[in-house]
Amino acid sequence: MKLYKSAFLFLILISCGEKTVEVRLPVANVFPDFNYVLDTVFIDAGEEQVYLDMELSMSDFAVHEGLLYNLKPENGRVEVINLNTLKLDSVINFDVRGPNSVKQYFPFGLKKTLFGETFFKEYRVIHKLNSAGKKVDSYELINRELTGDRLPFDTEIDGLGEISTDGSYLASFYGNFKIGGSVLGIAKVNLLDKSLKLIPVDFWEQLSKYTVTVDYDIARRNSSPELKYLLLNGPDIILSTSASNELWYYDSESDSVFHKRFHSGITADQKSGKYRQDITDQRLYMYWVKRKNDEVVFGPLVKDHQAQRFYRYSRELDSSDPQRPYYVYVLTVFDEKLDQIHEQKLQNSIPIMGKYFEGKAFVHKGSIYSFLKHPNKLAFIRLKPSFGNN
Repeated sequence: MKLYKSAFLFLILISCGEKTVEVRLPVANVFPDFNYVLDTVFIDAGEEQVYLDMELSMSDFAVHEGLLYNLKPENGRVEVINLNTLKLDSVINFDVRGPNSVKQYFPFGLKKTLFGETFFKEYRVIHKLNSAGKKVDSYELINRELTGDRLPFDTEIDGLGEISTDGSYLASFYGNFKIGGSVLGIAKVNLLDKSLKLIPVDFWEQLSKYTVTVDYDIARRNSSPELKYLLLNGPDIILSTSASNELWYYDSESDSVFHKRFHSGITADQKSGKYRQDITDQRLYMYWVKRKNDEVVFGPLVKDHQAQRFYRYSRELDSSDPQRPYYVYVLTVFDEKLDQIHEQKLQNSIPIMGKYFEGKAFVHKGSIYSFLKHPNKLAFIRLKPSFGNN
């Protein structure tokens, strides 16, 4: 397989009260003996019907257990899927009424911690159940319920963020989420003492230019924004997007944000951002959305906790032959310091993202699992990387 060396990475350190410092990093290493095996696996659910309407976007993979917890939000049903046996282990029916209710408005996800606790996430409320399934706390993500930093006027915390593996904190975006509003950065909510830390990250202006919008009239608007991803790395937080080959890394020890830009030898490093703006017709809108999504798309970072590596899929349409355009799929590998160490053009297609939801992806026993949309069955594309003698 042909190898592609990455070019220079750029690291920008942004710290409160300090000047911006730019550091040039050396050319990344590559693995000459890199290879991979790709297959498809199906989950045996027996007589049960696995909930797939939200394409696993509300599920949580517990790395320490090898179990995927898949939430059906309407009734609090959680399917426990064993990735070791590729079978549905059990079904847990959580209460949606009464003192143990996990539903105040509408659940949008859950988190299973190292200590057996289960968190249920709603847009502005988080519910915490202990290992015995008893509700022990609720968190309302508003100023009057949190100490520490104060949310600016007319801003809020998106409750659909990520909860740490030990259940100590939630990280999510904060800002004004109304039409025309902006995301200001990351909110870190300490779930032990209910305190708030706001981490400003200046990324929204450049991300918003990739949005395609249709205005039907004064009161009707639809848009196709790019995705923004959060990945928790112990006490640290990684922000990336579907539109550009870069990330922002919040280091909790130094209370600093590092901005890293990468270079691909296979795809573009960002979308063009050159889209028609005066769209008032639905068919024209869908045409421009497709054109945008045919440009490079970066998936979320996933971590291999055992090998201390990070992986990311990306995709871009190659139309060099207009008669036979095809998508190019790429796997990028990062080390524990998030330096790019390998880039591989894949011979097969990989689920990257849907129109509205990012593709569910996680690492289990060294293999990258990606949700594969399949009628009435839960399936995954599984990629097992091999680094030769390294």
